[in-house]
Amino acid sequence: MTSVLKNRKVMFAVACFLILGVAPLMFKGLQYGMDFSGGTLIQINLDLTKNESIDTQTVVTVLQNRINSFGLKDVSIKPWGNPVTYIIVEVAETDPAAINEIQSIIGQQGKFETMFEGNVILSGKDVISVLTDPQQGYGMRTATSGVEWSVPFLVSAEGADAMAKSIEGKCSTPQLENCPETLYMFIDRPENAVIVMPNELANAEQTIPESLSKSDAGTTGVALEDLVKNSGGELIISSTVTADVLNKTAGKTVIVPPGYYNESDFSTADKVVVKQKISDYWTVDALNLDNIIHLTPGVTAGKPITRPLITGNAATPAEAKKEMERVVILLKSGKLPVSVSVGSVSTISPALGSEFLTYSVYAGIIAMAVVAVCLFVRYRKPKVTTPILITLVFEITMTLGIASLIGWQMDLPSVAGIIAAIGTGIDDQIVIVDEVRRKEKDEDDVTSVASKIKRAFSIVFMSAGLHIFAMLPLLFMGLGVLKGFAITTIIGVIVGVFVTRPAYGAIVDKYAA
Repeated sequence: MTSVLKNRKVMFAVACFLILGVAPLMFKGLQYGMDFSGGTLIQINLDLTKNESIDTQTVVTVLQNRINSFGLKDVSIKPWGNPVTYIIVEVAETDPAAINEIQSIIGQQGKFETMFEGNVILSGKDVISVLTDPQQGYGMRTATSGVEWSVPFLVSAEGADAMAKSIEGKCSTPQLENCPETLYMFIDRPENAVIVMPNELANAEQTIPESLSKSDAGTTGVALEDLVKNSGGELIISSTVTADVLNKTAGKTVIVPPGYYNESDFSTADKVVVKQKISDYWTVDALNLDNIIHLTPGVTAGKPITRPLITGNAATPAEAKKEMERVVILLKSGKLPVSVSVGSVSTISPALGSEFLTYSVYAGIIAMAVVAVCLFVRYRKPKVTTPILITLVFEITMTLGIASLIGWQMDLPSVAGIIAAIGTGIDDQIVIVDEVRRKEKDEDDVTSVASKIKRAFSIVFMSAGLHIFAMLPLLFMGLGVLKGFAITTIIGVIVGVFVTRPAYGAIVDKYAA
């Protein structure tokens, strides 16, 4: 036994076991993914109808910036598909209210635009920074219609100049404090869109207050037709889908309220979006309108505005704060290079995740016990089977330790990868043992034990190469959720081939001799 431990290959395996396995697990520990720690998985669908190829890293960075604003830890954002068709977002949060808020933020493209007379005069690319200093206008204040909030932001000199030129001299009543002309601010304004609404809804929203709050109904407002026109869209008021409606919506994005139409009725449309009502007015939600601002004589004099405001109203301080923070997050993070929508959402509670982890550990112990029994039944020699089980423990420990070192989160696919690697390792060691035992049964074969082990290792290396090669598509072709399986499998195979398999070969060589 002492002579075996002095073997260089065995000593190297023990050193790797302590340095790469035991030490990382003791001092750093494992990071657990959503499967074991609990959390929520959100699928973000990417609209690639107009964007055949996108910068995936930009999408990930923008989403990361938005989620970071919530102060969440253990956030995982993984592209999926080749080419990438959607993004998988995993967050360590299970509270339904918080998840809904996160969905509302990451489910928006975040394209900021200021419109005047149906034209874009200021966009998100002109925004330099968002000002969150109360001394500069940021914050909430009590108003007659609830709570008013405001978010100031700085725009570039080029953007301010372009905006000034677009509205210069546009005030029709320069003698008054405010001009009748207005600016409209949108976040994710629908493009090439037709708003279709029934007569009863159109009558209820015939005039929309400039505050966008129902408590100001009856005050100065914007006509429904003018609002849609200034968004660059079209308005159709019809309770039924007629031939004329189909003709006008051909090739367009149709936006409808829920419960009034069947999506399949708009057979000529490019896309049908059923928009839910969140604010006081459905039209405001359909257009993603954030603000209506009156021009003033001073503003239309041609002087650039470098610090405009986005303002709004809410019924309660909590709602005002939530809306204000949403605008700040979207302006700060920038827009996504493609339109997005929230797909499936699944949540695993921390208690259920803990159960998964416990069951995984039990399954591993049972699997090792079954393997041990099978090996003892086959070989009936502890000096052959015990080293196999010891190297099995070494491989598992080193694979977990390396996963800890690289910061990989352990999830169910990762555990499956470890099991696959361990299965490969046991198979390799059986090949080594059987190759040596074949010599014992063949009296005419004078080939040395070392030569037999060397021939067995040619099989082992070929098998390892094939396993690693098979994992490369999962690792590099964008199949994000299965990367854990590929990574742990590759780590386990490499550890086995270069650390534990040579050590086991040295042990077999010693005992066979």
